[in-house]
Amino acid sequence: MRKVEREKGATSQVSRFFSLPNRLIFRMKMAHKLKNVRDRLDAISRERSFHLGEGEINMEAFDVEKRQTGSLVNESKIYGRDEEKKKIIEMLLTNVSNDQDSLAIYAIWGMGGLGKTTLAQLVYNDARVKSHFELRIWVCVSDDFQIRRLLRAIIESIDRGACSISELDPLQQKLQEKLRGRKFLLVLDDVWNENQEEWDRLKHTLMCGEKGSMLIVTTRIEKIARVLPIHHIGCLSEDESWSLFKGRAFGLERVEERSELESIGKEIVKKCGGVPLAINALGSLVCSKRTKSEWLIVKDSQIWNLPKSENSILPALMLSYHHLSPHLRQCFAYCCVFPKDHELKMDKLIQLWMANGFIPFKGPSELYDFGVGIFNELVRRSFFQDVKVEYPGCITCKMHDLMHDLAQSIMRHECVALESDKDVKVEGRIFHMFFGMISSQDISLNEDLHKVRSLRSCIDAVSCKASLPFFLKQKYLRVLDFRYVAQEVPRSINNLKHLRYLNMSGSRIKVLPESTTCLLNLQTLKLDYCHFLCKLPNGMKHMKNLMYLGITGCGSLTCMPEGMGQLTCLQSLSIFIVGKEKGYQVSELKGLNLRNELTIKELDNVKNSEEAKSANLIGKQNLHSPRLCGRVTIKAMYRTILKMFLMVSNLIQI
Repeated sequence: MRKVEREKGATSQVSRFFSLPNRLIFRMKMAHKLKNVRDRLDAISRERSFHLGEGEINMEAFDVEKRQTGSLVNESKIYGRDEEKKKIIEMLLTNVSNDQDSLAIYAIWGMGGLGKTTLAQLVYNDARVKSHFELRIWVCVSDDFQIRRLLRAIIESIDRGACSISELDPLQQKLQEKLRGRKFLLVLDDVWNENQEEWDRLKHTLMCGEKGSMLIVTTRIEKIARVLPIHHIGCLSEDESWSLFKGRAFGLERVEERSELESIGKEIVKKCGGVPLAINALGSLVCSKRTKSEWLIVKDSQIWNLPKSENSILPALMLSYHHLSPHLRQCFAYCCVFPKDHELKMDKLIQLWMANGFIPFKGPSELYDFGVGIFNELVRRSFFQDVKVEYPGCITCKMHDLMHDLAQSIMRHECVALESDKDVKVEGRIFHMFFGMISSQDISLNEDLHKVRSLRSCIDAVSCKASLPFFLKQKYLRVLDFRYVAQEVPRSINNLKHLRYLNMSGSRIKVLPESTTCLLNLQTLKLDYCHFLCKLPNGMKHMKNLMYLGITGCGSLTCMPEGMGQLTCLQSLSIFIVGKEKGYQVSELKGLNLRNELTIKELDNVKNSEEAKSANLIGKQNLHSPRLCGRVTIKAMYRTILKMFLMVSNLIQI
């Protein structure tokens, strides 16, 4: 009976559950859950895309056939390459090379659209070059660097006819028969291959000509161009750019006949940044346009909004982007969050890339070095330029305006740069926001921006009453670059659980709240030049993922938190203040693999030589010029100097 009753009870519960009201509630809850799942999948899809969306540039349409180049050139329409042409021809004729083999190699390297092919064509067709070489060969390589295809193409260029040989060995023998004992010039245009083994196989086959034979390679990738000598092709000057544009835009007309367009034309030329491809494209675009308003539309348009049928700029640049690995694409495209002509610091870029998860997962000790490799690769591929070493440990660069346009074309729905007096339209989900062009008085978040809850990066953000609640509601935030925090950091900052990068440099804060230590994912914490900061959180030793702690210029800081040695991921620590008690002593530095600069203060708190040695500064190979400071009296001078000598054998600054 009891069993039957239990079964009846269970049946009645099931029936109650599947009653009409419960079914409706269940459906509503499941609908909301499914919607949340769809939104999350959409967010993930957006995060990992970093490529052109549907309906934009079709890379398949821009096929190899369209990228084919030949050796012919119309010299009357070339501007600004006379000096470079002269330099390369002089090198060819005198055969200045460190290579003792019969084949010397010369590389022309630069970003897409600079005119590498045109420069090679000018050299190839020069009368002195024609008379100097018995044989001249031109081959367009592009994506296809298969050795058999190249050998066949070289033979066909020599014979001016088709070659039916398909096997490698007979192709090599056939080519060597044709080259042996002859002085030749071979141009390999638009090379992308970086495989050294394939290069060696090709070079070995070509080592049969008369001494003085030359190979010229044009490429966008510096790694390929690591042969001597190398020519890094530059942009056109302002005058050269204007001459080229005039020829395209005005045709046979004199500029005076359309003088009202000249000033607009010069603004369009500035937009091109000295890149011949862009100048030619925009000059041709406005050639058929007769009115001032039509020219202004071109001047004010973003590159990606220009008519696709007449715009070859982005497809040409897109080839470089297309050849990047996925993590390099993400790191490059993210840089458009900064404004044009912005000076980019390598260290900051790497920290931002790490915070956003763009660097493939490595151990904490390897992440930074992998980021340096990404930075160098983007430099080698001409995505970054104007690289400078400002001082040891500080490397900066810039992006060419057209490269910035390329990045914006990829990320324009994910990145927003706020500017004074400009309304921002939010299209889709915004992930990254730059505030650098506005002051705290100018900041105003429109209704669309107030609804945003998807931010991953807030860079150069301005702290004010209007903005603070907005930032703290961004629960997925990974980067908060937070300037001019007035008096205190809100305790609720611990709600930003995903935060990996926090910069509050130059703020007037006195104490960093203990709740900051709940940010367990934090990798970078910058508090440089917070002159009033007198205390760091006691529980900082629990922030196990912390890799960078910047406290330069924090003159009011008198001690370090206990147990800094437990931060085993810490790689950069600008200042360490030595204490007397255990957990505050200089021995806390022993297990930290620090790099860049380090200043050790209150050195007089070091008790003896054993404690001094325990810091193991000599074993920190990536540390540059440690600075050692202490309140040294005459009585203690010799003892303190001995401690310093024992701690580090590098340059000592007291």
